[in-house]
Amino acid sequence: MFDFHFSIPTEIYFGKGCEERAGALMGQYASRVLMVYGSERIFQMGLGEKLVSWLEEAGCTVFRLGGVKPNASTDYIRSAIELVRRKQIDGILAIGGGSVMDSAKAISAGAYFEGDIVELYSDPQAEPSRFLPVGAVVTMPATASESNEMSVISDSISGKKIARAFAQSKPKFALLNPALTLSISCFQTASGGFDIFAHAFERYFDLNRKSSLLDRMTLALIKEVVETLPKVLKNPEDEGLRAELMLAATAAHNDMLGPGGDFACHEMSHQITETFGVAHGAALAILIPAWCESVSHRAPQRFCEFFREIFGVEGTCEQEIIQNGIAALERFIAEIGLSQRLEIEERDFAKLAEQTLNGRPFIGWGLAGLSAADIEKIYRKCLVCVA
Repeated sequence: MFDFHFSIPTEIYFGKGCEERAGALMGQYASRVLMVYGSERIFQMGLGEKLVSWLEEAGCTVFRLGGVKPNASTDYIRSAIELVRRKQIDGILAIGGGSVMDSAKAISAGAYFEGDIVELYSDPQAEPSRFLPVGAVVTMPATASESNEMSVISDSISGKKIARAFAQSKPKFALLNPALTLSISCFQTASGGFDIFAHAFERYFDLNRKSSLLDRMTLALIKEVVETLPKVLKNPEDEGLRAELMLAATAAHNDMLGPGGDFACHEMSHQITETFGVAHGAALAILIPAWCESVSHRAPQRFCEFFREIFGVEGTCEQEIIQNGIAALERFIAEIGLSQRLEIEERDFAKLAEQTLNGRPFIGWGLAGLSAADIEKIYRKCLVCVA
């Protein structure tokens, strides 16, 4: 098993009405608060005005900045950093999902960095002099950004996704009320749900972890998602089912399931998102079956254990179990409405693989390091060539 250090240390409040704590909690860290969010829908549904009121009751001056787009644009982040500096803002409250929370973390880090935000995220040695405190009200569960140190942003010029992990930008608190997720569309629910699946899946296939306890915990979470996600899509206003999914999202990607992870599929999904404009979870749903088909020969027993436990498949040999398992995974993806085939020209396969590597010798850190040729092979399995 890995040696590791585990500290969330985000305070998590889960349940009905927990968002009412936003003012009192934020007031412990800041007096001039930037509210970061996506669309004005949070005000149309009444949540936005309530949050402003609770913050003001706690003595905070509130500045609003909506407009976060999917994939956390650097243009938005730069404008927010300029506002933070001009208005002497000393704290950030993020209301939304992964892109909103990642934007808030980037603003937190960039406010006290002398260079550009792209430089900060591209250079592993670059560090801000300090960080603004961040709080989170989650309305779209998927990424666990509310309680982890990762943030992924998109360079507005190149379109490239770039990620950094700053322990100091972890939210001080996260408020998770499942009732706030009832209005999420079926597609967003499915895409977010598959992202949750993938976070745990990629941990399970890191063979360096070597822990039966972590394996069992990880499989339990994946099984919960596989069983619950279709039920949520059929009963989107079932708050109990939404609660299970929301808790799974947080636990899947804040190291509660242990450290590590292969994450080759996530690396490839970022390229799919950049190239085709596909939602992150939907891109993962396209890639993961093809990845399984391409690399399962490297750890057949591991894949057999996974498919038996999650989908209950059997077979007369390891190869048959794996084939049946991949078929079951594809049926699950179809059931939640994420089956799709993207078209690509023949000449672009190699280019897509090289862009995914982005100068690195390989991707994948737990099961199978993937070269450019390996990546191209996977893309050929899951993308449709149109000559």
